[in-house]
Amino acid sequence: MKVLVVENDVYLAESVRGLLKEWGHEARLCARAKDAVRFFRTGEYDLVLMEVRLPDMKGEELIAKLKGLSPDTRIVTMTASNSREQEIRIREQGILYYMVKPLEAEHLRSLLEHQEKRTRKLTQGAVWS
Repeated sequence: MKVLVVENDVYLAESVRGLLKEWGHEARLCARAKDAVRFFRTGEYDLVLMEVRLPDMKGEELIAKLKGLSPDTRIVTMTASNSREQEIRIREQGILYYMVKPLEAEHLRSLLEHQEKRTRKLTQGAVWS
């Protein structure tokens, strides 16, 4: 899968990229929402893994922009500053998963494997008799 990682913590972003590469995925990193939108417009991504609190835009705004460009976009959000209200607002935008940091590698891996299987089934199509 091709994954767009939107994370302003450079150390975490590089760690995630390393894990994704180890698991056979491609990753493109960016630290700001405006770069995420630009990359998203010019590339195709199977999944967006994004921090909710970015320096240049609220996570809800970025989700809305990405969903506006591609309504079927699969988005996984992450945050270290969780609140129930924030989680509700973000989940209402149709994301795939809301993750609270610290990031657990095996949890992320399981999520990616599930999404990859789901994507494969959709691209193979259903056979109707």
